[in-house]
Amino acid sequence: MIRKFTACWLLALVALGAASTALVPAQQLKPATAATAFFNSGKVLEISIELGPKELDSLRREPRKYVKGTLKEGDKVYTDVGIHVKGAAGSTRSIDDKPGLTLNMDKFNDGQRFHGMDKLHLSNSVQDPSYVSELICGELFRAAGVPASRVGHAVVTINGKRRGLYYVKEGYDRDFLERHFKNSHGNFYDGGFLREIDQPLQLLSSKNDVANHADLKALTAAAREPNPEQRWQKLEKVLDMDRFISYLVLEVITWDWDGYPMNRNNYRIYHDPERDKLVFIPSGMDQMFGDPNGPMFPNFNGFLARAVLETPAGKEKFRARMAEIMKTVFDPEALVVRLEELKDRVQPALTAIDPGAGREYHHQINRLANAMRQRAKKMDEHLAALNRK
Repeated sequence: MIRKFTACWLLALVALGAASTALVPAQQLKPATAATAFFNSGKVLEISIELGPKELDSLRREPRKYVKGTLKEGDKVYTDVGIHVKGAAGSTRSIDDKPGLTLNMDKFNDGQRFHGMDKLHLSNSVQDPSYVSELICGELFRAAGVPASRVGHAVVTINGKRRGLYYVKEGYDRDFLERHFKNSHGNFYDGGFLREIDQPLQLLSSKNDVANHADLKALTAAAREPNPEQRWQKLEKVLDMDRFISYLVLEVITWDWDGYPMNRNNYRIYHDPERDKLVFIPSGMDQMFGDPNGPMFPNFNGFLARAVLETPAGKEKFRARMAEIMKTVFDPEALVVRLEELKDRVQPALTAIDPGAGREYHHQINRLANAMRQRAKKMDEHLAALNRK
């Protein structure tokens, strides 16, 4: 009963947020409110991007180098938008195919925003035929107190050629940090591709914070402490432990095999100057629930995940938080209702582009729904087994 009540309450908040901004024109809203209005609206945007011959050639040669392009939505035109190709090994597509794109609205045009956003990603979802995995998993992480990007949808046309349905993901920028932290000037790192915390991670942004990756070096040193009790004490001083435990729990529940804990991939880290602690942020959640019968303690390749869970205190907090999240956040029946809502959003747009994919789309939603139900059953079994010991 607790699980059902809490999850339904969270879903109701989504609907309430949508209703509160639905009647206000986007151009009259402050940027943060405009972004929230878009993500709460459930609207599938129709947008087009125009790139000149030189810009196309540049993206073919150097896909991750920004070029200038024009973005259009209806009668709204946004000029000199910074655009580059995004994606890792499995999702990268060329600019002539169905490319994932990063859009930086004010890269070359100060103050320009799109539905309140300065930076956003157009994800091609080639590894997620449901188009909703990152959206619904992001909602789960945020419900558990872990920062995660919000997701919407758009049909994208590039130079007159319709490229298909995309999901729109808010960027990891100052706006994102301001939504989740009192102080947005801390060091913000990109975990990169298969990189560990003791490697030179890319610094995305910083303003008067600790220099030379000193925060990550302190975290690495604490995690290498050989004595488990002392390790736990040292880690608590530099890591937002409550959020990290919640992050680990949901990475396991959603079976994010390509995230940091299991694969040292798809993550960001923020050093919160307000508390002088590091916070892990999930990303790239497009291949979730692949093994609904997976163990409660999988093989953690992430060095920090092992360091935490190999301490008695860390393992006990993980177990307790797992039980709490399974009661208050991960309600499979409420999630199935949410999936049906998302199906009503995505299926018409997909059908208009590809009638065959639209007809078969319900199989993708059913696959996720069945995996979530099975995952809840399996995690309850794991918890019951631990309680019997």
